Amino acid sequence: MKNNIIKNKAKASLIHLLLSAVVISALISLMLLFWFPAPFLGVTNFKDIAVILISIDLVLGPLLTFVVYNKAKKSLKLDLSIIVSIQLMALSYGIYMLFLTHPVYITYYNNSFNVITAKYAIPEKAKNTKFNISKLSSPTLAYMQLPKGTTEDELFNNMLNGAAEIEARSEFYQPYEENLNKILANSLDPSKIFSEKNMDDASKAFLKDNKNIDELAFLPLVNGASANGIIVLNKSTGKPVNLIKTNPWKYAKKNN
Repeated sequence: MKNNIIKNKAKASLIHLLLSAVVISALISLMLLFWFPAPFLGVTNFKDIAVILISIDLVLGPLLTFVVYNKAKKSLKLDLSIIVSIQLMALSYGIYMLFLTHPVYITYYNNSFNVITAKYAIPEKAKNTKFNISKLSSPTLAYMQLPKGTTEDELFNNMLNGAAEIEARSEFYQPYEENLNKILANSLDPSKIFSEKNMDDASKAFLKDNKNIDELAFLPLVNGASANGIIVLNKSTGKPVNLIKTNPWKYAKKNN
């Protein structure tokens, strides 16, 4: 009798685990496709939050199901409903946290690309309708240029009074494609990135799989103080094609 109870508990828990895995896998896949596409994924907090989300939902629900499952219990349906509700709340919170940290804009400003997440993006203030997008959107590339008469000091003072960070000021965004030549002109020197003296493991791995570096441009990509990398662009199209997870500033031009 006891063995049958444990067997039934294990079976119910396994079914719960499989159903949870299917749901979470589908959600994670969609978020990776739309919110965290390569090559921007490497400078986001996706991995840390996703690991917590997956761990909680794949452990919490099935474990509680194992504890409460008993065919003879009159309150079994209620117990399982409460477990699913708890699991859905944890899942919703995790998705919300991933929403806040996903890139809405990848903005080129001051010789580097900057990740502007949903938490800080202000699409409603964009003067160019191209950037009046939903915060649920996939990342949009933008070029930022301050209008004549506006200084960084002025914007910094505005920040102290509660205004958005300079890179997030969508009212100054311009179309990326129209300014591609200006961006490419500030490419980091690949001979420095891939010199025997400077190459780290990330650069070596990239060079091993990419021999056509003359067709590529390399620029800093920044998300906060520590999440940095080198974004790799196709020179012809301007399309981001890869990310080298290394410190870009040691290769930056002295006059930048």
